[in-house]
Amino acid sequence: MKKIFKVVKRLFVLAFVILFLIYSVTTVVKQHMILQQVKAQQYETIKQIEKLKKENEYLRRLAQYVQTKEYIQQVAREKLGLVGKDEIVFIDKNKKRRQ
Repeated sequence: MKKIFKVVKRLFVLAFVILFLIYSVTTVVKQHMILQQVKAQQYETIKQIEKLKKENEYLRRLAQYVQTKEYIQQVAREKLGLVGKDEIVFIDKNKKRRQ
């Protein structure tokens, strides 16, 4: 009877160890997969941050440019059709006929 009890006890301990190892390996694999996903998200976030930094720098420079005299003159000429004091405007009458 003692022999059977020892065998059963050893089998129970062995089964417990095997189950614990299976659980441990499964947990490590899952954690590794989660870590890979987090690293991929981190990489994408870093790329997005860099893109937004470049866009922010472009917008900052554009905001500075639109406050310059050159930009104001450009808009006045292109959109409003204005000319400077000492400038002469030439109108091509044939241009209207060609169209």
